[in-house]
Amino acid sequence: VRRPDHYPEGTLTIEHLSPDRSRGAIHTSGAIHTICRRVAEPVAPMSFALDAATRVSFTGERFVHAYLAHQFGDPPSPPPSPPPPNWRSPPAPCTSSGASVLMLGARARQFSSFMLLLGRMGPAGTFEQKHALILQNKDAVDIPLMLEALPSATEFRDAISSLSPEQQRFAKAYRAMQLEGSVFGILVIQLKPQLEALLKLPHDALTKEIALTQQLLDLFIQYQIPSDLLTYAGPAAASPEEKLEAVRGHVAAIYKMVEAAKEGELHAARQEAMMEQPFHQEYAESFGDTSAGFSLFQCGDASARSASPPDSPPRRNARSIQRRRAAMPAMPVAACAAGAAPPGCGPPPPPGASFPAPTAKATPAPIAGPAEAKANDDDFDTADDVASELDYTKIPSTLDAKLLTAEGGAAIRPTTIKVGETWTKRSQKALLGKPKEEALHTEEQQREKQAAFDLLDALSCSGALPIACCSLHVVVAATHAFDQSLLDTVIQQNVNPIEKLERSSLLVATTIHDAPAGRLLRDEMRERVARFAAPELLGGDAAAAGEGAVADLP
Repeated sequence: VRRPDHYPEGTLTIEHLSPDRSRGAIHTSGAIHTICRRVAEPVAPMSFALDAATRVSFTGERFVHAYLAHQFGDPPSPPPSPPPPNWRSPPAPCTSSGASVLMLGARARQFSSFMLLLGRMGPAGTFEQKHALILQNKDAVDIPLMLEALPSATEFRDAISSLSPEQQRFAKAYRAMQLEGSVFGILVIQLKPQLEALLKLPHDALTKEIALTQQLLDLFIQYQIPSDLLTYAGPAAASPEEKLEAVRGHVAAIYKMVEAAKEGELHAARQEAMMEQPFHQEYAESFGDTSAGFSLFQCGDASARSASPPDSPPRRNARSIQRRRAAMPAMPVAACAAGAAPPGCGPPPPPGASFPAPTAKATPAPIAGPAEAKANDDDFDTADDVASELDYTKIPSTLDAKLLTAEGGAAIRPTTIKVGETWTKRSQKALLGKPKEEALHTEEQQREKQAAFDLLDALSCSGALPIACCSLHVVVAATHAFDQSLLDTVIQQNVNPIEKLERSSLLVATTIHDAPAGRLLRDEMRERVARFAAPELLGGDAAAAGEGAVADLP
């Protein structure tokens, strides 16, 4: 996660999970290998929804990743043997289809921040986000990704062959929706460049302003301050230092207003507490403490009434205080706790005495939300933009049609990626504080998503300001399934699984890059692959045309 010529803001990885039966745990076994294509710029704008009336447009970098997993059939079960003592089998990281679980790891560096959105690719250049969270100051989160394999194209064709034409059309439409929904999307938004665009600051103005950046994020996330109160509104010809100083002054003024509002709320709370227990204030004044006496000295407790604060000299002499105590009978604690005021707990108020009226709670004036600058969907997804943009939802259908006619395509199954239910987050509140680890369930994930959306609403002016500094990673997964175990595949079937996986990878790569197979191989590998792994994909013409053309890939 980085900008050109800048230090990385953090890292984003997808790793394998595998069980360690010797230790009874599950651990990561390294990053996955994907077939990656970077979409040529400029790219058409895409959008995602913040709510039913707000859409945010974004451009930035685009990457398409194809992940080809593999699985072997279960070996024959050995005779049952008693397990070792005190051994508990860990849960296998497999779904009902047998595919392994992946782990998405996102980590932010110190004094850095970015936002992570997870979801799936939608039609007409849209991103359908499902989860969102903000990572900053050494935050780290681990998110499990569940892989669910669908039937292969050949298996689906054979399964619907006996149905009626109406039923076949329904089954094909349903499978098309499944394939379109299997495209997983990861959107990474960098916050500092968007803050600079929002506040009308020069490029890189906030790169070294660590404290100011943190204050801005706190105002937008915690207090939801409208961006108009912080944006630079002076002459455009001013120097970068003058613009930055003006924004710093706006931030200081807002913090001053927030602190004043907090003090007003605390004062109002003290006044309400004093009015709820008016007689306790008199005893507090006798010891020279007018703010906390009603909570420290309770009637009916002789030891508490005889004690005095260590550093506050009494305002009355000891002899007058003793006479006052002698004339005041003890009161049971239960009666005092019930809120009764029996005789002796204090002189009754004189007739006609008036108490100060309870003051109204000094709450801050309501802050108006961001202007409802809602944009129409046509502003982002015009016909020209959609036509020029790569339709990511059609990649699985294109691959499915290619596998239906290719040799060995029956073993490749489209795979859906779903986000796990429980995440793990590690954070460190202060530089010298201890790292804290917590589990994020559905409620905590929703809270993180709401905080991220509040910040996105401010950074985009409710959809009016597009996001330019971001990266979209589109992930398409497939699984090559072998019918038997690894040993049975090699010995009984006399099949080399490496060559089978090379052919499957080449089929997926030609779909992702939209290029012939001859352009995707290095010269030293082309002869071996054309002879053993994929002779039908590397004919003489394709191999001749692909020599030296690896650098011309889109």
